[in-house]
Amino acid sequence: MLSRSAASLRRLAAFSVLLCGGGFGAPLALAATGEAGDPGIQTSLPYLLVAGGGLAAGLLLGRIARPRANPPPPQAPAPTQAPLSVSGAAPLSAMPARPAPPGAPLTPWRDFVEISADWPWETDAAMCFVPVPDAPPPPSIIPPDTLGRSWDDVIVPELPPDFAIAHQESLLRHSPIAVTLTRRSATGEVRYLEMRGRPIFDAAGQFQGYRGIGREVTDRARLSANLERNEERIHALIAYSTDGYWEQDANLRYTAITASSGHLADLAAEDAIGNRRWELPGESPDEAPWAEHIAQLKQIEPFSNLVFCRRDRNGRAVWLSESGIPVFDNRGVFAGYCGTTRNITERVVAQEQLERDEALFRALFEQAPANFGRISVDDRWLQANPALAAFVGQPADALVGAPIDCVMSTEDAAAGKALRARCLAGEIDRYSRDVRYHCANDTMLWCRESARLIPARDDIPPSFAVVVEDISSVRDTLDTRRAGEERYRQLFELSPEATLVCIDGRIHLSNAASRRMFGADATRVLEGVEMLSLVHPDDRAMEAARLQQFAANPEQTGLAPLPLRYQRLDGESINAEATGVRMRFDGHPAVLFVLRDVARWLSAEQVLRESRAMYRDVVESVNEILFQTDSEGRVTFLNRAWRHTTGFDGRLSIGQSLLDFVADDDRGLVEQHLRSIREGYEDIAQFEFRLRTHSDGPRWVEATIRPLRDTYDHVVGSSGTLDDITARKEAEQSQRDLNRELEARVRVRTAELEASNRELEAFSYSVSHDLRAPLRAIDGFAQIVAEDYAPRLDETGREYLHRIRIATQKMARLIDDLIDLARLTRQAMKREQVNLSQIVEQILSELRQEDPTRAIEIHVEPNLVAAADRALIRVALENLLRNAWKFTSRREVAQIRFHAEMRDRQIVYCVSDNGAGFDMTFASKLFLPFHRLHGISEFAGTGIGLATVQRVIQRHEGRVWAQSTPDQGASFYFTLSH
Repeated sequence: MLSRSAASLRRLAAFSVLLCGGGFGAPLALAATGEAGDPGIQTSLPYLLVAGGGLAAGLLLGRIARPRANPPPPQAPAPTQAPLSVSGAAPLSAMPARPAPPGAPLTPWRDFVEISADWPWETDAAMCFVPVPDAPPPPSIIPPDTLGRSWDDVIVPELPPDFAIAHQESLLRHSPIAVTLTRRSATGEVRYLEMRGRPIFDAAGQFQGYRGIGREVTDRARLSANLERNEERIHALIAYSTDGYWEQDANLRYTAITASSGHLADLAAEDAIGNRRWELPGESPDEAPWAEHIAQLKQIEPFSNLVFCRRDRNGRAVWLSESGIPVFDNRGVFAGYCGTTRNITERVVAQEQLERDEALFRALFEQAPANFGRISVDDRWLQANPALAAFVGQPADALVGAPIDCVMSTEDAAAGKALRARCLAGEIDRYSRDVRYHCANDTMLWCRESARLIPARDDIPPSFAVVVEDISSVRDTLDTRRAGEERYRQLFELSPEATLVCIDGRIHLSNAASRRMFGADATRVLEGVEMLSLVHPDDRAMEAARLQQFAANPEQTGLAPLPLRYQRLDGESINAEATGVRMRFDGHPAVLFVLRDVARWLSAEQVLRESRAMYRDVVESVNEILFQTDSEGRVTFLNRAWRHTTGFDGRLSIGQSLLDFVADDDRGLVEQHLRSIREGYEDIAQFEFRLRTHSDGPRWVEATIRPLRDTYDHVVGSSGTLDDITARKEAEQSQRDLNRELEARVRVRTAELEASNRELEAFSYSVSHDLRAPLRAIDGFAQIVAEDYAPRLDETGREYLHRIRIATQKMARLIDDLIDLARLTRQAMKREQVNLSQIVEQILSELRQEDPTRAIEIHVEPNLVAAADRALIRVALENLLRNAWKFTSRREVAQIRFHAEMRDRQIVYCVSDNGAGFDMTFASKLFLPFHRLHGISEFAGTGIGLATVQRVIQRHEGRVWAQSTPDQGASFYFTLSH
């Protein structure tokens, strides 16, 4: 290291004092500000003191480190290069070339050397140490026996390797040198020796050696080390501090800004230098808080906790708190401000979040559907949210301040007060209890009251936060659950199967059936008994091994049923089938054993065997083929009917495909149905096909096939029956041949009948026309006689002539009716939707016009529509209605009704009246032509009308019938085929 002057040492000492002063002053200032109660000054003043001490120390450090002015080197003829210091320090002043000869008077500088702690040294041209005349004895820090030894042997080995190389290069250039050696005293103390020297040249410029001073610089080295450590601490303080440091000039403009990482680093931009803080972008000196702050700065007063907001480079809001103190120069003139900046964004955000949370919690308290409240230590309501007020049926304002017993009984309120007293005593900090509250509609409901102590804070006394939850439905559920548990307990107790619960191999619970099985008289006799001890000694080892394997395999959930012999408590052996499952009982793993009486099981097995034998007998005795196939269509089962029908051996047929026994023409049909059954498209398939036989040719069978499913309802094949219908097929073929023959005969007979009908129709038509002419002649001549010869005839003659005319007119009408009846058989039908009600109303209207004096009541059901031939159905309805009109002519008030009703899923139409009626004994002749049930003198007519009605209804593929009672009217019914 380089040596330093006394002034430098004083500056270092002052620097240390400033650092120490700043360090000691910070806690004192902190305590003082804490007493003052100003949180801003309390936060910022310690940092200002440390920063002020660091600033003064930095100024002194700069003065110390500044190089001193160096005197010009001596003008030696050689070397021409200016002398350099190896360590970079200033060279020593020029020295005389050689000391004075012995005996010469001492020069004044020797007096200074003698009284100083320095050690003069000198080397020759070979760099070996030579004695210095009149030199004081060397100090103990000097290496021993230096005289006569070379520089390379004494000094160079104690230098660092890198520095030794540069030092030797300086020696070769004959440059001034300065090295510092680290030495240890006899006591082990580390000490430092500084060796400085300059080259010596003679008058001819020849190098003669080096001359210099050795000086102990231990104190200076230690002070320099302390200074460096303090500098590092200051830099670390500034680098890692959460606050930034700033300085302003007398015009309040930023001159220096330092900041730590984070938002402050983003704000410490170069554009802030030279600006006032209220002149930065987005700020205005007329707005808060700058106006008040500027006024305070004009008074040159310290300020603290100035809070304002800025935007960082990313546009985020950054909240800052600045504190500063005025700075004065040596003359006491105001020079500006310095201070710290703290990022309080997190605190501001936390405060805002706290306010939002407070508003949220208040809203939750007010709007929550739960019943919240607060109770004071003197058992009064302090707060109640609307839900609680509505729950107890009182306004919130009336509830606040009221005693707690206003919503519950005095006993319950006293119990709650005791619990809250325990909370206040510190025994508990919360409690929960079930209590009944007076609620709205004057009801008492069970509630769960949960309270927690809110400790006292500042001047707020302690209180209790209370949540009231309606648990009336929960209690009802618990009561229901207890009732359910009681039912399950009874189910367990009354189960007909012996059931035991075992934990660690011992019985913990048994039902009545198990106690009866083992002969236990009391309820708890079996509890605690080892389960294996009840197993018969002959089966005990096997059961123990099974239980051990079951316990070692947790994945096994149950024990398979196993018949075992057990021993009753009286020693009697019993046979039972044991099975078990894992369960948890009272929080412990357990096994539930179920023991079944084997005697009943053996009886059921015997019944099953008998049922199987019966089933086998039934299957083997039926004449139909019963079969089963697998998923590939291969036969897996055949009964004896297979051999009887096909002639193939059933045992040899099993394993072959069913399609191998199907005729070639029908194989596609059978394969399609089997595939549909296997793939789930059909639940049942019924079809016919031909089955190959061993020797008789193919036989027709009727197949009924269903899917065969396993226990998981998966289709694994098919099963069904094959019924031999060869005889039926042959009969059907014979029937078809017979039908074809009959159809041929019918066609021939029909043709003959159609020809005969045509001849008959032609004959009836010709006869009717041939009969009309004589009748017209008879009627015409009778009318002439009546008109021309009436005066000549007596009363009897005129009567006979009148009868002749009536008979001829009746015969004419009869012929007309026969022609109409014949025409009905030839008329082509054209079905259409016909409104029968409208036709009936038209016919009745015509009848009213013919006899308007009649008193008659008519009822026609509207909108009766049928598919019929309009002309033919009108003829039938007109005949029926004219009969009703005719046979009600003797009634004072006639009644005619047309309606429809549903009989045997068919519409039946009806025309009824209250007329003369008829005897049902003669109903079979009612629809025959020319048959009358009343005399001609009673009611007129030809006896053709109802025959015409029957012919029309028959052509509509319907039927017609009548029901009547003499003198009580008649009802005529008919149907029409759709």
